[in-house]
Amino acid sequence: MKKFTKRNFSNFALAAALIVSISSCVTIFIPGKQTINFTTTSKDATVFVDNEQVGKGKHISSKIEKTGSKQIIIKNDGYKDQYKVLLPERRVYSYWPLLLIDIPFVYPIMLDPLVKEKTFSYPKENRLVLKDQYLNKTEKEKYIDFEGVKLNVENKEKDINWFDISHADNLDDNILDAEKDREKEQAKEQAKDEKRSLKNKKKVLLDEVSKKIVYENTKLAENIYKTLNKIGYIDTVNQIFLDNNNTLALAGVITKYSTFKISAKGIQNQPAGDGYATYSYAKAKIYITWYIKNSYGEKIDSIEDESYSGEFANSFIDSKGYDPMYGDAAENSLYKLMKTPLFLKYIKIDSNFKINDPILAITKPSNIVTNAEDATNASVIIKRKDKGHGSGFVISNDGYIITNFHVIADEFNNKTASIKAILSNGDEVSVKVVRYNKMRDIALLKVENTFEKAFFLSSEKTFKKLMDVYAVGTPKSLELGQSVSIGILSNERKRNNNNLLQLNMSINSGNSGGPLFDKMGVLHGIVTSKLVGQSTEGVAFAIPSYLVQDYLNLKIQ
Repeated sequence: MKKFTKRNFSNFALAAALIVSISSCVTIFIPGKQTINFTTTSKDATVFVDNEQVGKGKHISSKIEKTGSKQIIIKNDGYKDQYKVLLPERRVYSYWPLLLIDIPFVYPIMLDPLVKEKTFSYPKENRLVLKDQYLNKTEKEKYIDFEGVKLNVENKEKDINWFDISHADNLDDNILDAEKDREKEQAKEQAKDEKRSLKNKKKVLLDEVSKKIVYENTKLAENIYKTLNKIGYIDTVNQIFLDNNNTLALAGVITKYSTFKISAKGIQNQPAGDGYATYSYAKAKIYITWYIKNSYGEKIDSIEDESYSGEFANSFIDSKGYDPMYGDAAENSLYKLMKTPLFLKYIKIDSNFKINDPILAITKPSNIVTNAEDATNASVIIKRKDKGHGSGFVISNDGYIITNFHVIADEFNNKTASIKAILSNGDEVSVKVVRYNKMRDIALLKVENTFEKAFFLSSEKTFKKLMDVYAVGTPKSLELGQSVSIGILSNERKRNNNNLLQLNMSINSGNSGGPLFDKMGVLHGIVTSKLVGQSTEGVAFAIPSYLVQDYLNLKIQ
């Protein structure tokens, strides 16, 4: 046996280097870039790959470096951004003969891992379809007061899911099959839980509470707000006169969501540490309920929807997190919602501001309010069962009361809150809602009580600009009932088919529905709202009282 010398070692090292250089031909001779063709559906479409613009128009060709899955974003004025992924689909054809050269030398020590990035190729032809064209607001449609998106998951173990599946042409079918299999597994687990609950019901209830997730997702809300603003549904100019005539409220609640990790075919479930993570992307699916509300917060209707996001590469998720993906799914759902007949029905501006109730005759007060003291005695507190409150005032000696509709509005449409009236002497009495006009924010109530004095509800305009006026109400707390404020009537303004008196006076939320009158006790309006915000003080509004008979189909005689 020959002695192993330094010279022999040098020869061995040289031979090993030669073998390595030969065996590296797989990576030496395969190019690191590939020419990719993109076909879009618009000459104005701009295509970005990993945040770098690669072209604009219907036909785009670009050399793309082969470094795993690539994030594609298609932008076009008038359309929602589309998210796609350029995913390696197969080995380059030249890989296999070059691999044969490696086999005699290196199978034990081969340095070219089978997942070497540039040994894969992307689809050469890629069609990018633009969809979800912006539905710009028209003059005949209301603005949208977007309240946000809330996550309300009852059982995080059941309603938050993660799936690993392979990329395929029939990807939608694969996703549905994976969901069905998961539902079967969860049904079996639920059956087991029900058996356990019979043994220890208290423990199961505690577990149920711990499985809930409820929180506001401000990032999702911000993205949707920006979209609605872009297409004109957010009124950034006029935030003062938003009302039931021109504004619809919208809120979303996500009750369930799924995340799909989609791997290149043949690489599913491989360890990320070996480089496989770069050969996958993610999609999200959300289960969301959209609540359509009026400006009083009443739920008019709701629509349940399931929507997918676009495709998001791992590099995009690593830099921005998962929120943009879920946000994209929420935006896709919003666009579906805005095309539904139900939404189109409610978004239309109403043209009828009249109520259908027949004319109601009310006896004119035999003894009317003539000063501030009388006014407090003829004012009431409207107390809600949910601990809210507002104000109101008497317009007849037999107990008819005027207030704002929003003081008595309920959570659900065509219902009113459970209310009572607290009189000036502290007595609490039952209240009947007689009629209301939501478009005008006015309501007529009735209590079984005789009042010594009441306000005269005239149909004539009696106020003057810059006159001193008073308001009686219950600001902030029931303990402050029959509080009196003084200010100046600045002007009468007409917006959204509504007339409003602008006031320079201290008004708080509990003043809503209270009387606005002068020092002689002459009624001029119904206090309805105020401006709030930084550097805003003493700007409030009232509904002119001379219009109330018409708004409620009343006849004072």
